[in-house]
Amino acid sequence: MIASNRRCRIVSFRLSPEEYEALRVFSANKGIQSISELARRAIEDYLSSNAMRPSDLESKIEWLAGRLSVLDRAVERLAQLVESKTAAGESQPPRQSA
Repeated sequence: MIASNRRCRIVSFRLSPEEYEALRVFSANKGIQSISELARRAIEDYLSSNAMRPSDLESKIEWLAGRLSVLDRAVERLAQLVESKTAAGESQPPRQSA
C-alpha cells in the first residue's frame, strides 16, 4: 500500500443491533469484506454521484438570478403596455363584446 493512501483517520457512528446485522448481511451478499469498506464505497459513490456540490449550487443560483432578471424585465414591459393601453382607453368608451 502506498503511504499516501494509508488509512489513518476514523469515522465513527452508532448502529442498532438490527442495523448492524442488516449491513453485515448486505456486505457479505455483495462480496464486500467489511462494513467499513461498505461505508467507504457508499460515501465515495454518494460524493461522485450527482449530489449537489457548493459550486453546482452557486451556478444554479446564478442561473436562476439571470432568469429572474429576464422575467422581471418582461413583467415591467407588460406593465408599461397595460398602463399605456389603459391610459389610451380611458378617453374612449369601452368596447362591447359580441
